[in-house]
Amino acid sequence: MNVDLAFKRKILDIMVGGHKISYCAQCGQCNDVCPVSHRTGSRYNPKDIVLFAAMGFRDALVNHPDMFKIWGCTGCESCDEQCPASIPITDIILEVKNEMCKEGKCPPFFIESTKTIMQEGMAIPAQAAINKRREQMGLKPAPEGPKEDMKKLTMALGLDKYLMK
Repeated sequence: MNVDLAFKRKILDIMVGGHKISYCAQCGQCNDVCPVSHRTGSRYNPKDIVLFAAMGFRDALVNHPDMFKIWGCTGCESCDEQCPASIPITDIILEVKNEMCKEGKCPPFFIESTKTIMQEGMAIPAQAAINKRREQMGLKPAPEGPKEDMKKLTMALGLDKYLMK
């Protein structure tokens, strides 16, 4: 496996907190509390992601044939709360996801959801049925999302390049 020093530096920068660096002791507590790991067994393993990322094995993570190995993370942060070394595991996984997106290796649902947010200003735009129920309850229609702001933000971040591949 090749070591990507720039990627390794990014990960180590995430692991630095205050005046110390957090080292993963491979205790497995992150796996023990991970709801995805519980339901999928060895298919999803946050401990392995942290280990490979900290060692700089970017290509092994980004090019893994099973996208679920990375994209299985729901971002619940249970692993972050349990980690005795206070490693921001969720942030590391997010960085790996970002690297995958840069290469167009995002799951289709992610790209479609992001496009919807970019176009509508929210992930799930208000539907007629929702507004009908709101009206029955004496509520105003659901507010629209900040469409123009989201378009500007998407363009400023360069996400449009990745979404339109």
